[in-house]
Amino acid sequence: MRLKITGGRIYDPASGWQGEVRDLLIEGDRVVSRLTAADRIIDAKRKMVVAGGIDLGAQVATYGATFLYLLNGGPTLRELGLAYAFLGYTHVHEPFLTPVTAALVHRRLAALPIVDVSASLVLNLRDLDAWLKDRDRWGEIAETIRFLLEKTRSLDVRLVEPFVRYRQEFYAHRNIYPDEALDILTRLALDHRLKFIVQASPDVVNASYLEPRAFHLAGLSQALQNGGAGAAALRHLDAGVTADCGLYLPRPDPGPQIKVDLGWYQPLNLNPAIFRQQARDALDLALSYQGHNLAFSAMAPTPVREYPELFTWLLDRTLRQKTWGKETAEREYSLSDWTRATRTLPAQILGLTDRGHLQPGARADVAIYDLSEGKKPRLSPASLRRVHTLIKGGEIVIDNFQLVKPDAAKATYFRRTEAQATALVADICQYRSFRPESLWVPDELGGPWVGMD
Repeated sequence: MRLKITGGRIYDPASGWQGEVRDLLIEGDRVVSRLTAADRIIDAKRKMVVAGGIDLGAQVATYGATFLYLLNGGPTLRELGLAYAFLGYTHVHEPFLTPVTAALVHRRLAALPIVDVSASLVLNLRDLDAWLKDRDRWGEIAETIRFLLEKTRSLDVRLVEPFVRYRQEFYAHRNIYPDEALDILTRLALDHRLKFIVQASPDVVNASYLEPRAFHLAGLSQALQNGGAGAAALRHLDAGVTADCGLYLPRPDPGPQIKVDLGWYQPLNLNPAIFRQQARDALDLALSYQGHNLAFSAMAPTPVREYPELFTWLLDRTLRQKTWGKETAEREYSLSDWTRATRTLPAQILGLTDRGHLQPGARADVAIYDLSEGKKPRLSPASLRRVHTLIKGGEIVIDNFQLVKPDAAKATYFRRTEAQATALVADICQYRSFRPESLWVPDELGGPWVGMD
């Protein structure tokens, strides 16, 4: 299909477009610079035109999520996919896939309609402890990581616990504390062309040095547990480390605690209490940092339906003050700031080079929102809740607020490495009741698959 979107205000930080009124041309599944004729012209006057949204931390398929949704009364996977589409999102990224849960996670991701999907492979450094201290084995570690990425159909590597810690005194000599682990991981990443997503914690945020080329910090707001953590987080961002920061609605009594054993030192809590001060600290951090290295992400237990209110806190200080009072920061995110945090930077972090921008050659994932015109254009809470038009891969999915293509094509993105099995892979698989090699993800489980180099 050939589409011409005319008269809209285009926001694309990657192109330097900050609301200029211009046309956007689409042919097939790509944005193009020229179009001889259009099958349809979309009038976007008094509307905002941006790339499709990308959620860096959508816990839609985490092991245990089904029980959480049943306990809380939904939403279903179909409802989640539709909710993301109506908010203007075209890609969601699951943060917690492990070698043992890969098949289950991909089954759930495949059942999510409309939006493209991907996942992070979470490694337990305890599986690598004897090798991490031996620099001569780092090449084998890197090859092992690449092998596991492809076998589990994952897009990147995430470390929830960047340390090795044993409860048994007998194994204490194998412990690796966070500072040492981050130093080893930095050198491993730089020597072997890797990059790690590290789940933020007080230990990580308070580390004296993080190499921007080696790390992305995920869930930064979870690490704000003392007075100095916010300042330390800002120092890392100013030094060039990218991060994502979720916002919370306070939830001091969320109901039963749901903790899932994923083979880590601590279980993953899917339904934690969120106190007002935690939510406030996360908001203050998001408003304090004014550079280009901070993306927005989901935070468990934040459901997608809460995004419009959270975005409103960033975009409109008057509406923010109704929740938090007048003592909050005066700063408001510009529409370019919001676009960068929800589109441009997430695409860069995931390596989706043809997403998150609207330059010619980009995939035609486009969201069009109504704008409130005044002294300056604004996104109202109502327009944030329901996108006017959503185009995915050049196909119109939502038209004039109505879903017109519920069976829109989607795909699962993973890292294609062609790495070979190593002795370390055999060692990791040897002493397990559930053998990871029996749970690796075949073509018929999930997809359609798109391998990225």
